[in-house]
Amino acid sequence: MKLFALAWFLVLAAACDPGASDPPDVARRKAECKRLEDHIFRISPESQSRLAGLPPAEQQKVIDTLVAGVPVEDLEQCAAAEPAVIACMQAAPDVAAIRACVGLAKKS
Repeated sequence: MKLFALAWFLVLAAACDPGASDPPDVARRKAECKRLEDHIFRISPESQSRLAGLPPAEQQKVIDTLVAGVPVEDLEQCAAAEPAVIACMQAAPDVAAIRACVGLAKKS
């Protein structure tokens, strides 16, 4: 009986996994959005002060923690955005350039 309960729990847990239900194209876009969040945290002045003086491995840990805290809804909204806007933001060297990319989305 315990084995059956454990098996049932594992089936339910797998079914509830939000990443498991995404089609490949959506999963790819969400991964792209996580990379974008990483980039945004790296160029934001607030994050730069937290990252200053840390070795690269420690910087990545801080960034990974920040990206993990991004709400799922934000990733879904990003995944639904125009690819050109995402590409613009990925190439942005600073926050002002990010804002300009957002302005592109509002024009289309």
